[in-house]
Amino acid sequence: MRKITIDCDVCGTRVTLEQGKEALFEIGNNSYHLVDLCSKCLDDHLKAADSVNDTSGYRQRAAALIRLPGFTVPDRTG
Repeated sequence: MRKITIDCDVCGTRVTLEQGKEALFEIGNNSYHLVDLCSKCLDDHLKAADSVNDTSGYRQRAAALIRLPGFTVPDRTG
């Protein structure tokens, strides 16, 4: 059986698609930035978020809709 993997858009860690999480970061009114996150980076951004909601994902059934202070988007650190 083949496994599909993704790279976390923040730290670069490679995880299976099932272990990754899609996150939509609000960057303005009706504007979003889609990223794939590993569970550690998702937890870090959920703690820093001004608000978090669930929404439909692009590839996955569900995604986190996150608004960070100042409508910022995480940068890749790896």
